[in-house]
Amino acid sequence: MSEINVEIDGRKYRMACEDGQEAHVRDLATRFSNYVEDLKGEFGEAGDTRLTVMAALTVMDDLSGLQKELAKAKDALDQLAMKSNKLVQERDALEEDFAKQIVMVCERVELLAAQLENASQRDVPTQIDQA
Repeated sequence: MSEINVEIDGRKYRMACEDGQEAHVRDLATRFSNYVEDLKGEFGEAGDTRLTVMAALTVMDDLSGLQKELAKAKDALDQLAMKSNKLVQERDALEEDFAKQIVMVCERVELLAAQLENASQRDVPTQIDQA
């Protein structure tokens, strides 16, 4: 565990964090301090505790909005995945039907070729017939 100092609304606080997370925790503290500063600019000096609570509620409101957006995005992604799966199934069915049609055409062509060959063999005069 590491110990770092962060500053929120001009006050320094000693914090513990996991090794390697120091910069991240400092960034979070800076971002939270910006919320407090913005509220201070909007409402003036309202007391440290009150400003901190207001900033925390603002952060939670932002988080709530982002969670709703994330849920909507997940729903949209799920719908797209279902549509994609349906399209894949339809494509597979079309490919299977196309393959069956090709087989039927090939069988028909082979049948016609055999009939033509039989017909041509009957019409070809043999050497005995010519003599």
